[in-house]
Amino acid sequence: MTDAVAFSQIVTSIATIFYSAVFAIGYYLLIKLNRGMLEANQQMLHETRELRISGGRPQIVVGINLSRLSMVDLAVRNTGGGPAKAITFDFSGPIEDSSGFVLSELPFFSDGINLLSSGDGVECVWEHLDSLSAFLREKGLHEGIAVTVRYRDLAEESYQTEWMINPLHYENIRNPPRKGVEDLVEALSEAIEGLPGQGDRDARKRQE
Repeated sequence: MTDAVAFSQIVTSIATIFYSAVFAIGYYLLIKLNRGMLEANQQMLHETRELRISGGRPQIVVGINLSRLSMVDLAVRNTGGGPAKAITFDFSGPIEDSSGFVLSELPFFSDGINLLSSGDGVECVWEHLDSLSAFLREKGLHEGIAVTVRYRDLAEESYQTEWMINPLHYENIRNPPRKGVEDLVEALSEAIEGLPGQGDRDARKRQE
């Protein structure tokens, strides 16, 4: 009988120790999980605060603008959601035209740009596409010129992007045909004739 009681007490002690250990491990894991969730929430709040301060992440793009074909413009634009500051440019080689004028030595390239708001940009004329293509081929710049852009947002987060500028990709491109003056006058006349009541007024004029 005494042995049975002793065995029962041992089993009870082991069970108590086991459940205590399980409870302790569970409590530890719960605390760790809560701590992880707290850190994640704090990180999210921090990122949200930085995003609110900076107005969003900036994105500085350097490339060419062909909207005035056949002229080529060199353009810098902030396409991101927030302003960028302390913008600097590092070119793999000089960007110049066939006359020897070096665009990459312009002040906003050599000295950098202090601040560029979202949607804002800077452009400068490069050269006519045909003469520029011939000049770049003569220089052996078949792969283009790389530019590395470094900048920060208002929350002091740093960014770096690299762009390849190569007008040769657009060599021999041509503008779509534009309407002449006569075509525009004819289109305008047709639009006026299509206005409500215009036909009746023209008929009355002919009768008079």
